[in-house]
Amino acid sequence: MSHGFAEHGRDYRFILEDCLGTSPGTYRLTLTHVVAMEYRTALPVSAWSEAWSDDFIDYDRWEAAGEPNGYVFGANWSNAYPGFVALADHAGAAEWALKLGRPMYAASLHTDLFKMTLVFHDALLVKVSDDTSTISKVTMPLA
Repeated sequence: MSHGFAEHGRDYRFILEDCLGTSPGTYRLTLTHVVAMEYRTALPVSAWSEAWSDDFIDYDRWEAAGEPNGYVFGANWSNAYPGFVALADHAGAAEWALKLGRPMYAASLHTDLFKMTLVFHDALLVKVSDDTSTISKVTMPLA
């Protein structure tokens, strides 16, 4: 639903909605002590070209423009699929663990919009509400 560095700049936070897990709801995932991060687009060049106009960064503006074809950044969230993957034996995590003398880990996140990899010390997951109103509109559970 959203992501970014905490105000203090050390930790990276994700707000996630899950409608299929054992306890559906909205969660805050905090990766602490982030020392490295790589971020890149998951969209093909053609998608960027097609959705270059600022009409695509505001949902109401996109609708007023006649709902042109292209990636609607103005939906203001990304579908985390295939989602998070723990990266065992990540060279960057091993290097930082040696430098800091503390356990360090790496994980990647792939969404419909972006791919990112982070090197961090710990992960904290907290359920913040039972809300699944956004993701429930686009996720169809399999029987």
